[in-house]
Amino acid sequence: MVFSRFLFFLPHVLFFSMLQRPTWAIKKSYVVYLGKHSHGLEISPVDLELAAHSHYKFLGSYLGSPEKAKDAIFYSYTRHINGFAATLEEEKATEIAKHPGVISVFENRGMQLQTTRSWNFLGLETNGVIPPDSIWEKARFGEDTIIGNLDTGVWPESKSFSDDGYGPIPSKWKGNCQNNNSQGVHCNRKLIGAKYFKKGFAAAVGILNSTDIASARDDEGHGTHTLSTAGGNFTKGANVFGYGDGTSKGGSPRARVAAYKVCWPNCFDADILAAFDVAIYDGVDVLSVSLGSHGSSDYISDSIAIGSFHAVKRGIVVVAAAGNYGPTDYSVSNVSPWLFTVGASTMDREFPSYVDLGNKQKFKGQSLSQDSLPSEMYPLVTGDNAKLNNISVEEAQLCMPGTLDPKLVKGKIVMCLRGDNAREDKGEQALLAGAVGMILANDQESGNDLVADAHLLPASHISYKDGLAVLAYINSTKAPMAYITGPTTQLGTKPAPSMAFYSSKGPNTVTPGILKPDITAPGVSVIASYTGASGPSGQPYDARRVAFNIETGTSMSCPHISGITGLLKTLHPDWSPSAIRSAIMTTARTRNNAEGPILDSSNQKATPFSYGAGHVRPNRAQDPGLVYDLTTDDYLYFLCAIGYDDSKLRSFSDSGVPYKCPKSATLNDFNYPSITVPSLNGTVTVGRKLKNVGSPATYKAKVHAPEGISVSVEPETLTFDSVGQEKNFNLTLKAMQAGAAKDYVFGQLNWEANQHRSDGVLQSYVVYLGEHSHGPEISLADLELAAHSHYKFLGSYLGSPEKAKDAIFYSYTRHINGFAATLEEDKTAEIAKHPRVISVFENRGMQLHTTRSWDFLRLETNGVILPDSIWEKARFGEDTIIGNLDTGVWPESESFSDDGYGPIPSKWKGNCQNNNPEGVRCNRKLIGAKYFNKAGGNFVKGASVFGYGNGTSKGGSPRARVAAYKVCWSDCYDADILAGFDAAIHDGVDVLSVSLGSIAKDYIKDSIAIGSFHAVKRGIIVVASAGNDGSIGGFVTNVSPWLLTVGASTIDREFPTYVELGNKQILKGQSLSSDSLPWEKTKKMYPLVSGGNAKAKNASAKQAQHCKAGTLDPKLVKGKIVVCLTGGNVNVDKGEQALLAGAVGMILVNDKLSGNELIPDAHLLPASHISYNDGLAVLAYINSTEAPMAYIARPTTQLGTKPAPSMASFSSTGPNIITPAILKPDITAPG
Repeated sequence: MVFSRFLFFLPHVLFFSMLQRPTWAIKKSYVVYLGKHSHGLEISPVDLELAAHSHYKFLGSYLGSPEKAKDAIFYSYTRHINGFAATLEEEKATEIAKHPGVISVFENRGMQLQTTRSWNFLGLETNGVIPPDSIWEKARFGEDTIIGNLDTGVWPESKSFSDDGYGPIPSKWKGNCQNNNSQGVHCNRKLIGAKYFKKGFAAAVGILNSTDIASARDDEGHGTHTLSTAGGNFTKGANVFGYGDGTSKGGSPRARVAAYKVCWPNCFDADILAAFDVAIYDGVDVLSVSLGSHGSSDYISDSIAIGSFHAVKRGIVVVAAAGNYGPTDYSVSNVSPWLFTVGASTMDREFPSYVDLGNKQKFKGQSLSQDSLPSEMYPLVTGDNAKLNNISVEEAQLCMPGTLDPKLVKGKIVMCLRGDNAREDKGEQALLAGAVGMILANDQESGNDLVADAHLLPASHISYKDGLAVLAYINSTKAPMAYITGPTTQLGTKPAPSMAFYSSKGPNTVTPGILKPDITAPGVSVIASYTGASGPSGQPYDARRVAFNIETGTSMSCPHISGITGLLKTLHPDWSPSAIRSAIMTTARTRNNAEGPILDSSNQKATPFSYGAGHVRPNRAQDPGLVYDLTTDDYLYFLCAIGYDDSKLRSFSDSGVPYKCPKSATLNDFNYPSITVPSLNGTVTVGRKLKNVGSPATYKAKVHAPEGISVSVEPETLTFDSVGQEKNFNLTLKAMQAGAAKDYVFGQLNWEANQHRSDGVLQSYVVYLGEHSHGPEISLADLELAAHSHYKFLGSYLGSPEKAKDAIFYSYTRHINGFAATLEEDKTAEIAKHPRVISVFENRGMQLHTTRSWDFLRLETNGVILPDSIWEKARFGEDTIIGNLDTGVWPESESFSDDGYGPIPSKWKGNCQNNNPEGVRCNRKLIGAKYFNKAGGNFVKGASVFGYGNGTSKGGSPRARVAAYKVCWSDCYDADILAGFDAAIHDGVDVLSVSLGSIAKDYIKDSIAIGSFHAVKRGIIVVASAGNDGSIGGFVTNVSPWLLTVGASTIDREFPTYVELGNKQILKGQSLSSDSLPWEKTKKMYPLVSGGNAKAKNASAKQAQHCKAGTLDPKLVKGKIVVCLTGGNVNVDKGEQALLAGAVGMILVNDKLSGNELIPDAHLLPASHISYNDGLAVLAYINSTEAPMAYIARPTTQLGTKPAPSMASFSSTGPNIITPAILKPDITAPG
């Protein structure tokens, strides 16, 4: 079901006071706005010249001559915007403002910049896979839409702006690139325009700083980040210091882009208007404006409002940031009704970094610190307890520049309070004073709002409440200690979205009857392309350079909407800017991914003053059904309604006849996609008009009335027979008693049509209904009745059982009662309220928790099975049936041979799916094999890997029967997992092994918890892995108490591979390399080089250290042994990259976090994996000589190693975040 939706709310009367400003006889820069030009459709050079001369003549009448006017004017807006910017005395500006042909005169003020998981979170892709119904596919990735960006310019060398695979530039494009100095911008078929505007900045401030590049080249990074978010290419390997690694892309990745540099870094009105005038002329389709001022101005004195009005008149969508002055009410900027105004919210990705205190308390923070601490505790001190003499406590608490005493800080972790100076600057001050780390604690106003910054030292940003706990600990002991873990990347976090603390809020101070912001989108910790001229912290002392950076602000949410707008422009080129805005607003969502309301940073329910219509859903916006459209005349009507007179509006009219205000203009009839009544006194009726942009349908009004207000709609039903048809309705609001609206109250109106469904807005969900009431023997009739009950139940929501049958792709009919279906999100919220429904949750993906062990566990001794072994007593698990939910089975393996096995146990009801040439043929050992993709072995002699670890492979129950349930197809989805459980329970397994998992979640929304509960009820033991998310507390998964949850530890076997250095040092590593270097008599040493010293030209040293794809230079690698650092990419892949570059071997060195944990991988070249400390020794040797040499010995098999077991660093640990009173994991075993 698709519906169009808008919000209405009724606050108190708002009061404003306007103060008269004094006038001084000094010169300042001003913008004189005259309205529109009267050029024809095609603007000629003569038109431009005549317009400029008219400005000189007009101003000359005040200054004494056109020549004086020409000297004073530094911008003539000659294309679409009519006006000029000039240096004038205030008295003269006041005089000019009185001229009847002048709309407004205002000072040239400065504005501020409102500073790739997000597209996955918005549903355009799923784990890197773009589904066929994604708006990306349908809108051809925004192909040939032109997105302009008013910002700090562009870094053209970024791969986000490469033109590989692009055809000719669209013929309508009139723009170009300014490239008049050695640091200019060279355009291509992707980046088709780049211009800069600095005269307004120079007039207001003076000449450019020496660091400011006088071109459209971006030296700040902000413009490159926003432009690539809106329209950047698909670019692999996007990460910040290895965190958040993935593929960067813009909302319209195949759009053409143009940069208009107006910020240096402040952005002045005169430059902004000049850029608008040029961008309109150049031919952009979308303008992204991540700029704004603190507070809002009258529309005719606001350069963004003026410029965007002229743009929207010409069909250009203008998207603007709401501002970063939250959470204060009335702080929203860019409030004109023709602008699309965007707030900022979180997405489902975090970069957790934990703070461990000496009293065993642990706090979760956020960070993107490049460096991490060795695993030990450090002294802890607050900034105010480490202050220099003559420095105030308040300044030192904030770690302001020059406030910390190195004698009191050196070698310690410093706690700094958020506020006043930049977060990264606090870390810089701590580092300069000798600190080893920083805990950044929020002040009370910042609350729970945490930001992952690229700090210069190990750091973690924690909440206000956690900061109080750290402070209490410091004050409780004479020797406080702490440790900060290195950051990790965590996906699928909940709840999300939540409103960002800084995101500016309504009400709208200029026109309280217009709701702003309009929408919210991801604006927290967004990774996108960055400049090569500045470090990731943006601070002048930061010498680091990155290709991608993480940024936070409404500046980041704005280009998300710009990119989505570009898609809609491609998909629906006939839609007006207002129709596009309406489509996005009326299909937005006000709930989070935990199915609760969107929260603010204090975990309180947010309101439309924060998020507008809600959180954007791009796939829904492509087919909204109905839109609230607006024309230029509608906007002129709006200006009449708020008190503008005919003389002010005359210059805006497009027709030969000037626009004339009607006698009675009211905002109640302004066709905005939301309704706002600033003061409700009695009864108010508002009118709206809906335009059909979908298939014929009948829509019915559904109202969620505000508290204390009655709402009626007339008519309640609207029928549309054709595209473009328009129909009116009235909505009447009445206070049910005097003073009912004592504060702001909010409601919602939906127009719903059962007949109208959008193909691109569906997601898959699991609806869990509990237990079936079948008898002991389940018949085919039982299964059929169960399925029909699902069709009937869902059909009551979708309109018919037939529609339900189309939507359901799994009916769980045996033991688990429920179904998996493709549904619209709003429909799932409805279903979840039904009393029979236990839970409804999204069909999410899980990850796989990716033999000497039985000897180590004492089931045998050197291959001899002792009489008291449980193997003997339990007859090797004979005829027990073990099922495995995983990636399937390779039936040809000798582990699954049925030699010597008798008949299959009579209780077994399962079989093998073998309906294609590559199916699985079962036997008396492997008795079941099934796969679900709609969303223990024998004794085997000679088991080894390239001859290492040679012995007899066997399962824990080597005489058990086994069954494979394939539920993983790289990822493993809830719907398939539940289907696998339901089938396995019915088939008759005795044990289920489940090496899968994700972040721990509520039991009734966890497919493994649900499936295992039904299995355990029937006497089946379910064993599950604890997870591979490392030693950070609280990451253990599969925590339900009926599961047996298993951690991982080592055994007493190793595969040592020694590294011999040219200085005679010998270091012990691990490997299972199939090849080895020449040895014994022919042994020779080989040249040794670190990846960082062998980097390709376009690669960073950080990437090359990790031997990432394409980062090594074959000229510097060929014939050598390469040293690669763990992390970032797969260990075996590092060897592949070294081999491709011509290396003869690889030394794989642990980072600090991995420490001493070594893994023998089957590398493609001779290799050895060594510890962090041994890696430091190798690095020290390389740096000590001009010709470092090394040799890697062949791996061997070593048994009886000690100590063992040791816990694996990857093994997830408690506490149990769902039920802390239940210890998880339950046990550890070889892993």
